[in-house]
Amino acid sequence: MDEKHLGITRRKFVVATSVAATTPLLLAPKGLFPEVKKAREGKLYYITNECVGCQTCRTLCPGKAINFGDCRNEIDQEKCIHCGTCYHACPVSAISETE
Repeated sequence: MDEKHLGITRRKFVVATSVAATTPLLLAPKGLFPEVKKAREGKLYYITNECVGCQTCRTLCPGKAINFGDCRNEIDQEKCIHCGTCYHACPVSAISETE
């Protein structure tokens, strides 16, 4: 398949679909996922020393519970909705989960 299929380049397609996929999460009002909190109340997520500060988890967190600390990100457990988005999004597997 050529690069200009349907008049759009692959790069523009990837950017457009990435923005479309993450925008609802970034603009989600607080408390949008109450059923997730009830389902996973027992899970706690924390960021280990392997964090490289890439901000992927912080960007995708629907509860806006991740802040940049001294040299890595930190999860505010009061704001965390326990959805696991950060855990699955971390490219270096620096986020651990506990029961």
